[in-house]
Amino acid sequence: MGELLLDVAIAGSGHGSTIRVRGGGAAANFAVWAADCGAESGVVSRVGDDFAGSALRGALEARGVEVFAPATPGAHTGTFAVVDGKIRVDRGASAGLVAADLPDPLRGEVVVLSAYLEPATAAEALARAAAPWVAALGRPLEGATAVCLNEDEARRLTGNDPEEAARVLSARFRLVCVTCGAAGAYAVLDGHTVLASSPGAIPGDATGAGDAFAAGLLVALARGAGLGKALAEGARCGAASVASADGWPPLSSPP
Repeated sequence: MGELLLDVAIAGSGHGSTIRVRGGGAAANFAVWAADCGAESGVVSRVGDDFAGSALRGALEARGVEVFAPATPGAHTGTFAVVDGKIRVDRGASAGLVAADLPDPLRGEVVVLSAYLEPATAAEALARAAAPWVAALGRPLEGATAVCLNEDEARRLTGNDPEEAARVLSARFRLVCVTCGAAGAYAVLDGHTVLASSPGAIPGDATGAGDAFAAGLLVALARGAGLGKALAEGARCGAASVASADGWPPLSSPP
């Protein structure tokens, strides 16, 4: 659960600009890649009663994701924008996701929470979660069993390099994974540390690649894979996200 957003990238100026629009938001990104891995996947959020909300819902459903996202009358769907390299975020209707919107219980093999849920909503989601894996993306949430971070987030939280940050946080979480882009990822599961290799630098946009990585990792763990194989599946999904024209699996991709 978390954000459903339009992802907009703008470069240049005037009629010579380049503008790209695609689906995004951590919840949406995770859900589409989980579905592409063959999981039954659903996303809980809010969208506006507008064209963007309808487009996001249709794009998710076309990729096999069940959408629990009421259209909020009078609200607009959120947008994540990169304008000449600078990030702008308007969470829009997704900022209004409240405890009353959440299924009770939140049942599944994996329950995933975005970093940007309101604290009260996140706390209620954790209380309702009935899953072997309850994962927080982007920041630690007490009560979760797993946390997935990128190296910048890990350094801000702990002041340590990615490997040491994973070890420090493993005192609080069963699974900690810190992604390092083309350098791979560090993960600690039940005190056991594994370094995942990466395919290396891949041309493309890395926005959302960490969410794709987390989806591959957690779906594989839920199926009983060992940490090494699960990390390899995460790396595969992350690399595929970067290489994809819109960051999501192609519609023709089989589960």
